[in-house]
Amino acid sequence: MTRFIREYELRRELVGCILGSQVRYEMAVEAVENLESAGLLDDAYWCQRNDNEFEGGVFMVLAGRSNASRHKGSYRFPGVRAKQLAQVRSALARAPILSRLAVSSCPSYLRQQLIEDISGIGPKQASMFLRNIGKSYDLAILDTHVLQFMCMQGLLSIEDARIGTIKEYEKAERVVIQYAASIGYPVGYLDWAIWATMKAARELEP
Repeated sequence: MTRFIREYELRRELVGCILGSQVRYEMAVEAVENLESAGLLDDAYWCQRNDNEFEGGVFMVLAGRSNASRHKGSYRFPGVRAKQLAQVRSALARAPILSRLAVSSCPSYLRQQLIEDISGIGPKQASMFLRNIGKSYDLAILDTHVLQFMCMQGLLSIEDARIGTIKEYEKAERVVIQYAASIGYPVGYLDWAIWATMKAARELEP
């Protein structure tokens, strides 16, 4: 069962996970807040604008060219993400998120379907989305901080940490899940703790 019951809330979370790819957490949060402030995630804009108008509006906000943008030009890849979100909108018009989640109770299956059908969603983003909406704490979120920690502990090789496919992701994920079990923590707690610790340590570096 998800924590979010409204399509808007699920949409906002999905957009946040997509915008969080390859950028700092703070930048992604700000980008989502800017889109929300501009009304671009509301049904009136999301569902009713034509493709070019929608993509252009998202680009203007992400590129810092809108009054809704707090810091001008602060988000990376505004053009790429605007195009991806336009494609996401089309996919969700065919099948809303709520209906997608109702198809199966298996988190791995839902993750695979999101990866296959939603632009901008890889295994990490899909795992994060399902975690954040309360669907599963059994899928690992393998960001660079977690992978770096696992390499430092000798649990993953540098080669195994270079993830390019879902099979490679699942292979590394199994190692993280086994490590979490060995120290008595759910993987959903462990990867978050690693992320927070490694992020803080990196920020303290001179």
